[in-house]
Amino acid sequence: MCEISLWRSLWLLSEDREMPLTYHLEELRARVFKILIALGIAIAVYMAPINIANMLGGDEGIISIVASIIRNPWNISSISIGGGGGYESLTTLFIRYSRDFILPPDAKLIVGSVGSVFTAVLQLALILAVITVLPYILYQVVAFIWPGLYEHEKRIVKKYIMISSLYVAGGMVAGFFVTAYTVIRAGLYWGAAAEAEPWITLQGFVGDLMTSIMGTVAIFIVPVALLMGTELGVIDPDSEVFRNKKLIYALAWVGIALFFPDLTTLILLLLFIAVYEPSFRYMKRIKRRRSSQA
Repeated sequence: MCEISLWRSLWLLSEDREMPLTYHLEELRARVFKILIALGIAIAVYMAPINIANMLGGDEGIISIVASIIRNPWNISSISIGGGGGYESLTTLFIRYSRDFILPPDAKLIVGSVGSVFTAVLQLALILAVITVLPYILYQVVAFIWPGLYEHEKRIVKKYIMISSLYVAGGMVAGFFVTAYTVIRAGLYWGAAAEAEPWITLQGFVGDLMTSIMGTVAIFIVPVALLMGTELGVIDPDSEVFRNKKLIYALAWVGIALFFPDLTTLILLLLFIAVYEPSFRYMKRIKRRRSSQA
């Protein structure tokens, strides 16, 4: 019955079966548009300068740079932009904090490819924006399928929205303080063993940081999906697949290695085991409770 109900939620999406498909498509378009607007606002917040006074004034501010160009346009190459024109945003502050926390004192963060620096910063702002508006995204998704759910399914969805938010937050924290820190520090360690200078490009650093955080968040979300599936009766924790933990961990290893074929695989596998074990025990508890209520 639960499996039928899930399909009913996806296809009907409304208690009124007479509603035309175009109505649901229009509603979906409106909700996607709202999500994109929220993401755009969040990206703008993360990219917007937070020190307008410093950007406009000072020896390396925008006004000073423009004035220097006007006074002597032939000497533009001598203008100093060492302070970034005074620009500072939440994204650049996050990069600085990450650099100070993760990188050792002797490591140096360099520009590398100039053309891709802005892209790297913008990608990081996008990731931070997605994480920030994730509760709103979940709200829009749930609101779209809500009319097609039974009452007991609505209670389960409400419960696991909060649980999934906690798991996502835990994945972000573990991704930054465990995965990113371990992977980047380990890479620098092996580089030092090969007598390589610890110079890291900004693009590479931001890429490793985003990969570690998003990969860890994905690992943390899997147990939530399993818990929710057990509550809905779609997943049986006593089935042969879930009872064979070696098979589960082998599949997890292969799945992780497909996307992270480096040291990140081992770190994420260990984190997966850490979050899967208690989740599996709770899945069995959920099944016992459902059996007693049947």
